[in-house]
Amino acid sequence: MRKLIAELRTNPGGLWVREIARRTGIHMETARRLIERHPQIFREYADFTAYRINLKIIKLADVRIDENNFMKFIASKPASSNEGVAQTQAKV
Repeated sequence: MRKLIAELRTNPGGLWVREIARRTGIHMETARRLIERHPQIFREYADFTAYRINLKIIKLADVRIDENNFMKFIASKPASSNEGVAQTQAKV
């Protein structure tokens, strides 16, 4: 997680998941899962190329996030919007 954050801090314009994985040495699926699991830290943006290919660019959700304080961002916000749906369905 720290490697992902450090790499994105050096590239504020964002990177593709594959490029993040290559630069950090983390497997691409592991990087993708970490990004999807922590939407309060990472944001996905659509980048349409000249060939109309939708590439997802990953950026940090907040410029204040760094390798040392990312845990407070995880603890301060809900992990995902799907958890609320699962809790609602469990109550029914």
